[in-house]
Amino acid sequence: MIPSNYIIQKLSSTYLLGLLSDNMMIERTAFVIALASAVHGFTPITTAPPHSSSTRLQVAMSCPAPEEGEREIIDYGPNGPVLVTKISGVYYAVDAKCPHLGLPMKKGKISNEDGVPTLSCNFHNSCFELASGRCTKWVTGALGVENGFISGIMGNVGNEKQDIMTYDIRVEGDDTLTITSKD
Repeated sequence: MIPSNYIIQKLSSTYLLGLLSDNMMIERTAFVIALASAVHGFTPITTAPPHSSSTRLQVAMSCPAPEEGEREIIDYGPNGPVLVTKISGVYYAVDAKCPHLGLPMKKGKISNEDGVPTLSCNFHNSCFELASGRCTKWVTGALGVENGFISGIMGNVGNEKQDIMTYDIRVEGDDTLTITSKD
């Protein structure tokens, strides 16, 4: 049985260990971490926050570096799928699940409007800046069509307007990217 002070997040069929409170638990969970690493391909990184005796487990994800304007999807991010893309020579990684209704944005439109790369939800047209995750438009219609009536109805269901999570990206020498959550 897993102790109650573990946080485990179920992501489709993947279980990721989220938080450990002391080094003893790390030893007890070495097998679980090794198994999850082997099966699901993530790399655990332990870090201690300043002025804290607790230890946090951070998941490092990796993927091939996408070509300019292309995308890669990592299916096992901390909040679900993570979209990785390259726009104007810069790599970006963001959650690929819209916070409005939790629908996927894996195939959402990526544009570079006024020099600001954005990702649009293809269901209800919400837009997010790729660099910051900031929401710039929230539920303006449906399926790419701007419509005030639909926006009014759909805006009253689901979650309130919110940003999406962005990730740090490190380019490895072998044209692979390592993606980690920001501190």
